Amino acid sequence: MECLSPREPARPLTVWSSPVAARRFKPQSPGPMPCTPTKPAWLQRCEEAVMRCPLPCSFTLNQSAKREDRLVVDVCGEDLLLAVFDGHRTSEISGHAARVFPRLVWAQPNWPSRPGEALKLALQECHEVARREMLKGGSTAVIVAACGSSLWCCCAGDSRAVAGLRNGGAYRMSVDHKCNVQTEVERILAFGGHISWGTLGGLPMTRGLGNFDLEAEGFACIPHVSSVPRWEVDFVVVASDGLWDVISDDACCALVRSWGLRGMVTAAEQLAAHARTLGSSDDIAVIVVYLPPEGAAGEAGA
Repeated sequence: MECLSPREPARPLTVWSSPVAARRFKPQSPGPMPCTPTKPAWLQRCEEAVMRCPLPCSFTLNQSAKREDRLVVDVCGEDLLLAVFDGHRTSEISGHAARVFPRLVWAQPNWPSRPGEALKLALQECHEVARREMLKGGSTAVIVAACGSSLWCCCAGDSRAVAGLRNGGAYRMSVDHKCNVQTEVERILAFGGHISWGTLGGLPMTRGLGNFDLEAEGFACIPHVSSVPRWEVDFVVVASDGLWDVISDDACCALVRSWGLRGMVTAAEQLAAHARTLGSSDDIAVIVVYLPPEGAAGEAGA
């Protein structure tokens, strides 16, 4: 669309109130309209998915100057897919993952019969597509899928998914793959790589997407998959380390519970804002989904 010069006033658009008037008078062309900001494609997709989502869901992307985090909310029938990708060194890999990962999942032949395997294979395929396209940098990945009677989590890196349980507890569905985790240190050393100053090639994480230049040191896309019965879970928070670096799993769940079901509409935004007050200067991507007891879903929109 052509933009008007700031010095050129916009001509008013004639609106006819009746078909008769419209036939009697032919309005002049209004000419070019002023350009208006449009929503990013990812935001449009996520908002549309939230509208179709069978569960109350909120999300926010509170970027710092780095602007490397990405998130996904997608729906296929009754199945819900949530994902956070925390990019590093560039946003190429995180942006790629946000664009292609959902369709890779839905296209898996073992979805939805074996959700855990489908998520793992889709993440590895996403990694290999990025290799073929010669994308730079890397990204963490944490995905939660609500499918049937279970919640599934697939992760690689240090972004995190935490479930608030109906019994009042907090359950970490993901696993942190970092250079200070003994099992990861042992894996890297067995591979022939080395940890230097608590990092792998300058990165604090040991698994994820991309970082093809660090594979010789042991960086790998080796997803961890877990599941939890859906009926045990009250809500799930999926977020990048911009949140988790300043707030614990238990404190996060306590906050979400304190806001209640009606607070779910803004829960993700409130968590990101709270992380800022606690000193987080990183990108913060947050998704919160509530799993009401059977028959109570309608109350969320009341």
